[in-house]
Amino acid sequence: MRMIYPPVKRLILMLVLALFMTALPQATAEGSFDAIVTVEAMNVYAQAKPHNVLATLPLGTVVTVQKWSGKAALVLYGNISGIARVSDMSRLTATAAPTPTATPVTGQTMVTNRQTRVYIRPSASSRFVTLDTGVSVQVLSISGNYAQISMNGKVGYTLYSHLSPSSVTTAAPAQTTSIPVVTLVEAQIYENPNYSGEAVTVRKGYKLTLLAVDGEVAMVTRNGMIGYLPFACLKKDNAPEATPTPSESQSKANPFPSGSNEHIIYAFLIGDMKLNRAAAMGVMANIYWESGYKAVIDGDGGTSYGLCQWHAGRKTRLINWCTENGLDYNSVEGQMKFLQYELPNFYPSVDSYIRQVENTADGAYDAAYYFCFNFEAPANRTAQSTKRGNYARDTLFPKK
Repeated sequence: MRMIYPPVKRLILMLVLALFMTALPQATAEGSFDAIVTVEAMNVYAQAKPHNVLATLPLGTVVTVQKWSGKAALVLYGNISGIARVSDMSRLTATAAPTPTATPVTGQTMVTNRQTRVYIRPSASSRFVTLDTGVSVQVLSISGNYAQISMNGKVGYTLYSHLSPSSVTTAAPAQTTSIPVVTLVEAQIYENPNYSGEAVTVRKGYKLTLLAVDGEVAMVTRNGMIGYLPFACLKKDNAPEATPTPSESQSKANPFPSGSNEHIIYAFLIGDMKLNRAAAMGVMANIYWESGYKAVIDGDGGTSYGLCQWHAGRKTRLINWCTENGLDYNSVEGQMKFLQYELPNFYPSVDSYIRQVENTADGAYDAAYYFCFNFEAPANRTAQSTKRGNYARDTLFPKK
């Protein structure tokens, strides 16, 4: 995805120019080669002054390095040619290939990659029928987020992100041919095989299951969720799990100081909401970054409030629900009971996801990331979700 940014401030520009004050990268005898972006976002700068940012490429993007010298490289991505930091990339082997096109192909047979609805019009408000996972359909056209499909002589509309090439999705998670893999670099796993839709950032060494490979695209799964990333980002995992699953007694133990808000919150998540330790720590990480475990705290100029910083209409819903149920909305107990009510009734996908994460350190990361991205939805969602995932995995989950 190409994202054009406004000109940088003078001081930042001077720092950027200092990096590229050496001569322009010179070609070597080896010629050009492919490299993969290994940082969350790699800026590509114009060769001509004032060296504006031409594009910001996400993790896992494959570019062609045409020339390089010292810390700078001349890279090509699509029709974008500019200067990037050598330290932001990692060279791929000769077998790796450039990122596949993101253009949907019409007229092909695809299959549903989840249970999905087929509408009579390209609108979620129209009448629909439900298709199960793995049903073959013919894609007639693409318009926005919807694909016009044909099946058994009938035409309808479904979300394009709910379809995958039949050559990829014929491999199902239940097949015994599934291969355990780990990521070679920090990477992004996309909702769609054309690297579009919602993306989740995972760290280097993240464990996944490889279901199928279609060209350069790998179809992977973890915790029942299917996604796509470049096959070049993966290697076979032959190592045993580094973090053993805690016993039931360990999962129930409360590692927080007795009488503290965090002790009460964790006990509620484990006891009343019946989350496993990983999921509880994922929620705890978000509450920590939202409110520091404080129930009586305003945010966003007074429009947000409480442990989860419920905002605007959600704040009103918190107050009304607690009042109607005889609870004090200023209390930890009242707010946690409201969270227990709110998740399955207003955010069922979040509630379902955090309940099925593995009870491991990586499961804590997954729960924190998903909860932040889809429930809290702060500004800079990807960066915030990554930060909270790391905090859940590296700081909270290891607590004894």
